[in-house]
Amino acid sequence: MYTTSHERTQETARASYDRLSIAIHWFLFVCVVALCIIGFLFYKLDFNSESYNNYYYWHRSVGEVVFAVMVFSVFWRSRRPRPPELRDVQWRARAAKLTQRTLIGFLIAVPAIKIWRGAYGIGWEFFGIKIPAPLPKNVPMGHFLTDAHYYTAIALIALSSLHALAALYHHYFLKDKLINRMNPF
Repeated sequence: MYTTSHERTQETARASYDRLSIAIHWFLFVCVVALCIIGFLFYKLDFNSESYNNYYYWHRSVGEVVFAVMVFSVFWRSRRPRPPELRDVQWRARAAKLTQRTLIGFLIAVPAIKIWRGAYGIGWEFFGIKIPAPLPKNVPMGHFLTDAHYYTAIALIALSSLHALAALYHHYFLKDKLINRMNPF
């Protein structure tokens, strides 16, 4: 069913997320942007350099924070009432729901894969706290998990970009105030 811009604006005002969900959303946005920048910077560095180790340290630590925050976010969202669904064109509403669920999956899977990678001989380091690996080094598994981390991260970047573009489309073209659902102010 098609609705007018005015009706969508009124619905959006009633359909905001709670403050903690909004804070989590924007915290994850900042973390993911930082992880992308750090990841692409250290990816081109010499593997045995001090610069590589510094970037890798921050990338892993922040990635582990993203994993923990996402697990908490899923728990938090499962306990909170969802904002009412906005009336929109059916295909766009379905695409938004699918994108949101897939983003949540990727935001958990990307760091989880790298955490899993740590179990095979390299261990974990979380802001200076070192935890040894429970399993012996496994080079083929390490390569597989590293590649899986990289390609799922690229998919996460692409989907996050699509998500941001859709929000901007709603804001600038549909003018339905959808973006206010996640307004941090």
